Amino acid sequence: MKKILNITALSAALLVVSLGPLQLARAEKEKDVEHIKISEGQVVSESIGQGINVSPSSGAQFGYFSHITGLDTLFAALPENETTALFTFYQEFPIQHVAVNGPLRVVTREGTTTVYLNAMPSGNFSSPDSFRAGAPIQTSVVRQQVVIDTTTSMFTVVNQDTITSTSVFSINGTKYQLGKVADVLRTTRTGHLNSPGLSPAGWFAGYSVGAEKSKKNH
Repeated sequence: MKKILNITALSAALLVVSLGPLQLARAEKEKDVEHIKISEGQVVSESIGQGINVSPSSGAQFGYFSHITGLDTLFAALPENETTALFTFYQEFPIQHVAVNGPLRVVTREGTTTVYLNAMPSGNFSSPDSFRAGAPIQTSVVRQQVVIDTTTSMFTVVNQDTITSTSVFSINGTKYQLGKVADVLRTTRTGHLNSPGLSPAGWFAGYSVGAEKSKKNH
């Protein structure tokens, strides 16, 4: 039987504050929150996942985090696999463009990334929705470029995520918040495609680092 951790995703209302006395209430709440900062050049996380083709013009990628900087102790006692993952992600890409350059196929996508906290880890790569069964704790808009070597079926991925929301969550009585709105993450992954027509479409692994914010976010 899996151990059930004391994990609660706090209401997004914690993040919405009006001017006036409520600012004091927010300050009091934030005293107890451990903010996981995303700094430029810092390795933020390591991830493992798979992808599927939803339609000829859209896809999804999903998986779990095997490490998140600042939450190291939460990973120390668990095997690194999808069935024990406290933190998972699901990316949806409804917009897709493809270009060909010799043996290379270049796929550009735009979509959303959601990070989830799982009170009862139960990730299963045969069930993509299992990676978005938890409580959402961070969302972002993402632009992705995939470069596929059609001769070897190997590919590389570069994502740029800009965080649009992040919520306070609690694990064993400690409150955390992962990054803040407008933080930027750059993710690099390496993967291998499956045979055409089979699922998953491919497998990948990689890491994310903090990136410089765009000028309009300053």
